[in-house]
Amino acid sequence: MIFALLLAVAAAHATGLEPGPVSDDPIWTDKPVRIDRTTQAYERLAVEPVLVPLRLHPTTRATAFDSASFADRGRLYVLTDAVPVDPKRFCRDTDGSVAVCGQKARIALKRLVAGKGLSCKEDIRFAGVSFVTCSAGGRDLAETLVASGAASAATPRLVRVQEDAMQRKAGIWMDAECRARGRCPSAGRR
Repeated sequence: MIFALLLAVAAAHATGLEPGPVSDDPIWTDKPVRIDRTTQAYERLAVEPVLVPLRLHPTTRATAFDSASFADRGRLYVLTDAVPVDPKRFCRDTDGSVAVCGQKARIALKRLVAGKGLSCKEDIRFAGVSFVTCSAGGRDLAETLVASGAASAATPRLVRVQEDAMQRKAGIWMDAECRARGRCPSAGRR
């Protein structure tokens, strides 16, 4: 027995461990522990964030405020890649015809989200507002709205889609002034 104890002390001394009683301090804890970096050198492990897709199932009572934002169950969702059309906007073509393109754009978003299952990626969350990139049935919502002229491109990835909608005079792009500027002026300017 004494031989085994001497062998254990010799092995501990050879590996650099101090002989003596074992500490009762826990190795793992579920409580926060203050670390003094000047005296303690703990390895830091990088933690990668796990991005889980946000699954939304807006009810048929979801409210579309304009062509890029909607509310459901007390939370506001804004499409990151789309610039909304003012719901009060009227569009005038060169031949003098007038359309309520702002209301049509708002209704287009409502039809895309109400009662549908959406797969979204939350880009930014601020208080009660989530800026999201969503798709329904494999179709990107912002891209669909920009292609139909119900919104403008907010990011470079949708610029070509917007240019195609302008050439087809889709939605807000039927307005000659919007096409000439490449964007629609604010409602106060009309």
